[in-house]
Amino acid sequence: MDYKKFEQMQSENPFMPLTDIVHELILQEIISFRLAPGTRISESGIALEFGISRSPVKTALEHLTERKFIQIKNSRYYVADFNEQEYREISDFTMMLEPYATAKAALHISPAQLDELYRLAAKLKNIYQEAYHGGPNYSYARILETELDFHFGVVRASGNRLIAQLYEDRKYEMWHYRGFLLYSRPDGFFDTVDTDHKLICDMLKLGDDEMAAAASRRHLHISRDGIERYELLGKKPK
Repeated sequence: MDYKKFEQMQSENPFMPLTDIVHELILQEIISFRLAPGTRISESGIALEFGISRSPVKTALEHLTERKFIQIKNSRYYVADFNEQEYREISDFTMMLEPYATAKAALHISPAQLDELYRLAAKLKNIYQEAYHGGPNYSYARILETELDFHFGVVRASGNRLIAQLYEDRKYEMWHYRGFLLYSRPDGFFDTVDTDHKLICDMLKLGDDEMAAAASRRHLHISRDGIERYELLGKKPK
């Protein structure tokens, strides 16, 4: 756990309950795979590291257990393993929501929003190239954060607040499984997807809703097919 992040969150959110801060920090560690599936999480260890009582830590861990990011084995907390059924449900949800939102964004995106997406697309291309040449030990946490910014930016550009709220409510579940692919990435994966984001931006710039949706759908299929083709379902990352 990162004590500096804990202090920063306390400073930036002085009225935020300790339970919520601890919940958010543990969740970020899980989503980024800094805490890998199967890792034991020590309630007392987190409390000691943050200099707080065990009560808010216990409550945060219970909430994460309810959300299935954590599982309990022999009265101990562990980061949850990859779940095939949940993956398929989240994948279906994403495939329904994102192409539709991208099509709407092609009709409603503002110049400022488009400029920001192009900036993120360029950043992702550079990151993916670094990852491709960096080999299997390259850190994927930076990729995941920038990918989330890009995809959420497209959803917000749709102009549909309900869709944006649905995405907000489920973004951690969606990106948990996206992170699993990055964590277990097959050879050549980074070199395959590094141009996808600019293609989506180009379709948005053209205002072509059907082509924008198709570009989004293709990008999502690469991730979905990657997990299935390389037999990652139901297995822990190595």
